[in-house]
This record gives sequence, structure tokens and C-alpha cells, in this order.
Amino acid sequence: MARTFSALSRVLLTCGVATASLAAAGEEPRVGGSPWRGWDRYQVLMWSVGEPADRTVWFRRLKEMGCTGEECPRSADSGLFVKHNFGFYVENLVPDLAFLHGRGALYDEDFRGYVATRDRRHLTRRPCLDDPAFQTEVEARVRALVRRHAGNRPLLYNLQDELSLGRFASPMDYCFCPHTLRAFREWLRTRYANLAALNREWETGFRIWDEVTPLTTWEVKAQEKAALAAGKPENYAPWADHREYMDAAFARTLGHLRDSIRREDPLVPVGIEGTQMPSAWGGHDLWRLSRVIDWVEPYDIANSRLVLRSFLPAGAPVLATVFGTDYRRLERRLWTLLLHGDRGCILWDDERARCIAKDRPDQPLTERGRALAALFPAWKAVGPQLWPLRRERDRIAIHYSQASIRAHWMFDSREDGDTWPRRFSSYEATHSRLARARDGFVKVLEDLGFQPEFVSYEQLEAGTLRREGYRALLLPQSVAMSEAECRAVEVFAREGGTVLADALPAIMDEHGKRRERPRLDTLFGVEQGRAGWRAIPVETAATAQPLTAYHEDLRARGAVPLRQVGAVPVGLRRAEGQGAAIFLNLKMGDYPALRLRGTQAQACRELFGRLLAERRLRPVVRVQRAGTDQLLPAAAVWRYAGEGREVIGIHRNPGYEADEAGAALPQDAAALEQAERIEIRLPGVRRIRDLVTGAELGRSDRVVTELSPWKPVLLDLRKQSVAGP
Repeated sequence: MARTFSALSRVLLTCGVATASLAAAGEEPRVGGSPWRGWDRYQVLMWSVGEPADRTVWFRRLKEMGCTGEECPRSADSGLFVKHNFGFYVENLVPDLAFLHGRGALYDEDFRGYVATRDRRHLTRRPCLDDPAFQTEVEARVRALVRRHAGNRPLLYNLQDELSLGRFASPMDYCFCPHTLRAFREWLRTRYANLAALNREWETGFRIWDEVTPLTTWEVKAQEKAALAAGKPENYAPWADHREYMDAAFARTLGHLRDSIRREDPLVPVGIEGTQMPSAWGGHDLWRLSRVIDWVEPYDIANSRLVLRSFLPAGAPVLATVFGTDYRRLERRLWTLLLHGDRGCILWDDERARCIAKDRPDQPLTERGRALAALFPAWKAVGPQLWPLRRERDRIAIHYSQASIRAHWMFDSREDGDTWPRRFSSYEATHSRLARARDGFVKVLEDLGFQPEFVSYEQLEAGTLRREGYRALLLPQSVAMSEAECRAVEVFAREGGTVLADALPAIMDEHGKRRERPRLDTLFGVEQGRAGWRAIPVETAATAQPLTAYHEDLRARGAVPLRQVGAVPVGLRRAEGQGAAIFLNLKMGDYPALRLRGTQAQACRELFGRLLAERRLRPVVRVQRAGTDQLLPAAAVWRYAGEGREVIGIHRNPGYEADEAGAALPQDAAALEQAERIEIRLPGVRRIRDLVTGAELGRSDRVVTELSPWKPVLLDLRKQSVAGP
């Protein structure tokens, strides 16, 4: 059935992005593209463990290093920052949103008890987010804390670091509290026409709404095992609906807290730190979270940073935390994030990696502090030049499907048997096959010179593709899609859009129930046959085949096969109205590991590039090795425009993702750590200036220069005819 928008859904969709809240407060967006005070400059914020020997000297050293602010504990005196003319943000207002430090024992007790007994009595989250007493108490507590700090003009309010329904994105079936079950049943009434419709979807026989109870993961796993053994289709709806509700409840809680803070201080952005990868667990539906926060510090795992950039309003402060001492790779990473729109960074400073020797009386900068200090001036200079410009968009959308994330977690965890509770966040980050397929789509598009963006399930249903002029929609193993999403995809193709999928599109509905026939097979002109999930070990990425098919049981039913692997078609295309539907049947999850190696990555890029070019989707700027026509691999392109000018950024894109341990390079990336002579082909003749040095480079439609492995090439372009002055 089509998704029904409840009052809760409408609140989450419209609960106020930054610009809307400031307009209500009578404040206009500021110069620099951000509506928030202080965020028209690049902010360097210190997060340091331990007390300094001397506070006055400490502030002096922070300024010497180039820091512009520091975290302030919620109960501390922020007047100290005003006294020293130094910025600050208020940290961890609501510890109840995480199970860290002293609260960790609560989670550990529940987790151990649940794994040992499988008893639901261990599944009451403490506190329960649906408990009215908690809701009343936490709102009063947060407003009192904000009143302490508002007059001192903080840069940010942080609700909580590494927040989660449970522990990060690890599996835990919170919450079965009576408050939550009551709220869940009310929410289900907005999702289903009546109880009979729910019973059909769940394959249950509840007689009254008050009987409705979701399945735990143990229970749905047992049901899955029995169905597969009997050759029957999977149905995850009695579990998946509960997980979706918990995502909604988590986001609703954050939205209420943000609204409470704004009643006390409407001019300071409210957000969160340490967000996890998109996950079936922990409340990490990044689309929902983006609707209820004004700023974020995400862990850049499984494309989280790109997903949030796509969803957050323009000018929303996004920051990254700086760990470690690999200064060159940190420099490259933070340049990448600046080009993506980051407004600053947070420095992690502890006994293992100090920036300032805070236990010494003179508190000098350490080697790390001096090395990092040397990097900040460039970002402080370049960021404010980029932010007033608009980011030029290639109008290529990648589907963000939370329902598919839930279904894929169930698929992947089949291999775990009864050990699935130990599928912790760190394991999921490297073993989620959907995350790898999603990253495959992102990386191949970036390698071709495009900057893709994500479109959520609700945006797809609401007509965002048509309204914002997208030209292509990519479905990375979007296995679970609503009827409304599928109709939107069909309309998009019929009206001239290009739809491209890799495998398994719409084999389930949005509740995680297997359809009798994949809903989009007709659009793609295929028959997926036994369109089931398959375990694909990572080591098969080393196959010698130029391309690796996902499904062997795939037949063309109206589509034209463009290429085959043996007898299996890959790259099937079908015309639909003015548009086209392309079914790749590729293991896109292999591409991120292969993209820096020879023929396999090249074959995938060539197929993608040809299919998109046939639909008149070509990058505006082409980067190639100087003296050749060969596309330069692993180089990303950013384009900005406005004020009568364009800015082009070219930067090495090795494909690392950062977590709390820092940045890790992929294998075979040594070539990316050497300078390369490149030729940049522009969309026309421009007057060209180096944005960083200010050097004039003449008029041309191409630039030959050297690309550093650590820093981008940044070109400031002005339109001008060759005959012009």
C-alpha cells in the first residue's frame, strides 16, 4: 500500500529547517551562505580531555594554534569563554540519548540478559522515549541548561555525542516498554487502513489493536528460517514496522528537544555529534535525523557524509573530527570535506595525541599542534570564498531507502545464525553488502566526474525528482520500495528521466514483505526469476572477469541486452516514454575495492559512462592525464557558481572513509600519493585564476597543471570571449 502520511510524518518533514526558524525569528541569512551566527567563517573547535594547568595560558595557546572555539560541558560556566573572547559550543545536553560512560552499565545489563534469555523484559529502554514522564522532565531540564548559556552566544548546542537507541548501530530490539507499544499501535493505525490490512501484511490474526505486538529479531529470524526451508517468501513486516517506528520515535524526540531549545535561544543551531552509518538499528535513519537537526558531526561511514549533505539545508554547519597524526592524509580528507561544504572541524585532543601540552605550566604547542595549525589558514581563506556560491548539481540522484537497509540487514545476518547480536557497528561498517553497493554507485559516478546526491524514500514519493529537475535516478539494491515510490519511478522515466538499477529492485514492499513479482520488472523489461539475495564473499572481488554479474537467472522481457558475461546479460536497456530504464545486473559492491586496479574497474566505468552518455549525461568538466585522452581515475570534481563567476575544484579521491580511529586508505592507492600532470577541460573559454594563489592563468577552455596528492586544484573562472579585453 502507499505510505500514509501521519501527523507524526508531517511533523518530521516540516519541523523547521534552519532558514525557516530564523525567518520566524526575524533574522535574514547572513553573508557566507549560512543563516547561523558565526558560521560565515571556518570554525576550528577543540575537544580536549583533562583540565589545563592554567586557563588563561590555555586560551592563549588555543588562539595561537588557530582554534576559534572549544567544547563547553553542559554544567560548566560558559562566561569564561566570553571573558577570554573565545567561541564555544555546549556539549552533551541530554546523556539519556546514549549509553556511554556511566550509562553503559544499563545497556550491558539489558543486552546480556536478552541474549541469554531472549526475554522481552530486557527490552525496555531506560529511559523509554515514549514515557510521558521522561518527555516532560527532559524538556524542562534542557531549557534550564540553555538558559545558563544563551546570553553568552554559543556557536552550537549539541544534544549528545554518539547518540543511539542502544549502543551505536549495534542490534538491540529496544523498545518493548508499555508506553512504546501503546504509541506503536497508534502509529500503525496511520500506516494501515484497518486491522484486517495489518493482519494481511503481517500474516497474523490479531482480533483487536491492543493485541498487536511486533516480533523480536529472534522471532522474525525463526520465521525467516522456516519460510526459506519451506520455499516460501520472506516477510519481515512484523519486525520491520517496529524498527521503522523506533526510527521515527528517536527523530521525534530530537525534534521536540530542538524546539524546546529554540524557545530559549532561537539563533543557535541545535544538532548532534558522532552519527553512525545508515542502519536498521539505533535510530539511524539519516533522512529522518536530517529533518530535526540544524548541524551535525557525522562519522563518515558508508557514505554518511554525502547522504547528510544531500538532505540538510544549504548553510547547515557540518563538521568532522580530526584524529591522529597522519597530517598529509588528514589534510586531503579535510580539503575533500570543505569542498563538500563542511564549515569547520573538531580537534580530538587526549593523552595519546595532544595538540597542547596542557599539563605543563607554559602549555606549549606540541608537534601535532604545530602541524595542524599550519593547515588551518588555507581552509579559513578558501571556505568563505566558496560558501556564498551555489553548488552546481549534476542532477543525478541515488535512492536512499531505509526500508531496503532493514531488509538487507536481515539478508546479511542470515550467515550469522544465532550470533547476530554480535553484529556490532564496527562489523556492519565493513560487512554490509548494501553499504558496499551504495558506495559502488557513488564512486563510479565520482570517477566519471559527477557529483551525485541522495534522494530519500519520502522525497521520491513527494515528487522531488520532477520538481528539482533530476535527470537520472540510481537504485542501489533498492529491494524494498513502496507502491508510491514505484509509481514515482515509472512517471520519472516516462517523462524523460533515466532510471538505473543494479539488482533486486522492488522485490519487497516498504514493510519488508516479499512481492509475488518484483514491482519494477515491467519498467526494466526483465524477469528477475529467482530474485533472491545471495551471499557474495568479499574475496570474490578478485575475480579475473572484466565484469561480474549478480544474478544468473535473469531474462530480458522487452529490454535490449547491451553486454553479457557468458550467457548472463548485464546492461539491459528499455525505452519508457521519453526516458529509459537500465538494468545493470552487476555486483556494484565490488567496485570500491577494484576502482584503483586495471581492467575490471575500467570496464565498469566504461559501461556506466557509455550508458549515461547515450542519455546525454556527460560531466561538465573532464579531467584527464596530460598528453592523453585517458580519464584520470580517482579524481573528484566540484563546481560552484554565482556572482558572475565559477569555481572548479579537482581533488584526489582515494575513497577512504573515516571513523573514530581516523582515515584508512584502500589497497593499491600508492599511486594516488604522487603528483600527477593533468589536463582540465572546461565547458568553454574562461578567464582563469588560481583561487588559492591569485595567479592569473590566461584565457582558455583547458588548463594543464599539476595535481597534488594532498591539495586540490581550485580554479576561479569568469566567462569571457576570446576576443574580449
